[in-house]
Amino acid sequence: MASSSSSSSPQLKHEVFLSFRGEDTRYGFTYHLLDALKDRGIGVFFDDEKLEKGEELSPALLKAIAESEISVIVLSKEYASSSWCLKELSEIMEWCRRGQLVVPIFYHVTPSDVRKHAGNFEKAFADHQMKNQFEVEKWKSAFTQVANLKGCHIKGDRPESEIIKEIVQDVIKKLNRKSPLGDSEGLVGIDQPKKQIKSLLCIGKRDIRVIGIWGMGGIGKTTLADIVYNEVSALFESCCFLGNVRQGSEKGDGIISLRNKFLSKILKEENFHIDTPRVGSFKFTMDRLHRKRVLVVLDDVSDLDQFESLVGSCHNFGPGSRILATSRDKQYVKMLELKYTRLRN
Repeated sequence: MASSSSSSSPQLKHEVFLSFRGEDTRYGFTYHLLDALKDRGIGVFFDDEKLEKGEELSPALLKAIAESEISVIVLSKEYASSSWCLKELSEIMEWCRRGQLVVPIFYHVTPSDVRKHAGNFEKAFADHQMKNQFEVEKWKSAFTQVANLKGCHIKGDRPESEIIKEIVQDVIKKLNRKSPLGDSEGLVGIDQPKKQIKSLLCIGKRDIRVIGIWGMGGIGKTTLADIVYNEVSALFESCCFLGNVRQGSEKGDGIISLRNKFLSKILKEENFHIDTPRVGSFKFTMDRLHRKRVLVVLDDVSDLDQFESLVGSCHNFGPGSRILATSRDKQYVKMLELKYTRLRN
C-alpha cells in the first residue's frame, strides 16, 4: 500500500479520526459516538460513505489520518473482513509509532482475539491471505499492536450510552494533555492568573461554584475568562460565554434577550424564548437546567440584578456547574461573595 507517511510533521486539522466498519456499526454505536464527540465541540473526521474504490486508500483519507491528533478505532466482529479497514488501521498504527494517540474500542470482540487474530478474525485473515498475501503480515502486525493499547472493551453488560460518555471524557482528557497551551500561548503574564482561576474552579468536584474576576476596563479580564473557558469547556455538558452583559442589558428588552440567548445555548435549543421576568415559573425549563452540569461566563456584569436575571440562583444548575463573572465593580463582586460562599476575588 502506498503510504502518506513522511518525515515532516503534518499540520493537525482534526481532533479525532474515527475508524470503523460501516456495515457493523455505522447506524448504531458509531453514529452515537460521533454525535457525542461533536456535541462536546470535538472536531471529527468521519468518512460517512466508506466507499471502497480501488485497491488503495484515497489521498484525502490518508491526509485526514495524518492530520488528526487522535484516532479512535471501533474494532467490531467483521472489521478484519474489510481490506479497506485493515489498510486504514495499518496507516493509523504507522502514525501511532510517530506519536499519534490511538484509542481502540473492542466492540463485542475481545482484545485477546484481536491480538491473536482468533475467532472471526482468523477466517477473515485466511480469506485475505489468498488475495493479498503480501499485505496480510503488515495487517496482522497492526492488529497485534492495536490490541496491546489501552482501550475500551464493550461486552454488552452496560448501557452503551454510559460507555460512550466515558470514551468522550477520555478523549477530552487526552486532547487537553496534548495541547495544554491553547489560546494563552504567547500572552505575557497570563499563565499565573489562569492557574489561579482554574484552581478556584476545582473542576471535578460536585459542588456549584461562582468565581468573580474584577478590575479596571482594558486590563484583560475578558481575555483571561475566554482562555479559561476555551481550555475547560469540553469538560462540561453545556457551556455559554455571554459577552458584554452590561452593554447588552441597557437596550430595550436587553436582559430578556440576553437571557433567552443564554438559555438557547445551555439547553441547546434554537430560538428559545421566555418573555416573562422569571424563568422559575417554568417548571420543565428549571428541571432541565437542574440536570445540566454547565460552564457559564458572564462578561462585564455591573450589578447583582443582571446576574440573577440571567442565571437566577447558581443552584438552578446541576452538580459540578461553574459560573465565572467578570466585572469592573469590586463592590458587585463582594456582593456575590456574600451571597454565594464559593466566590473568590
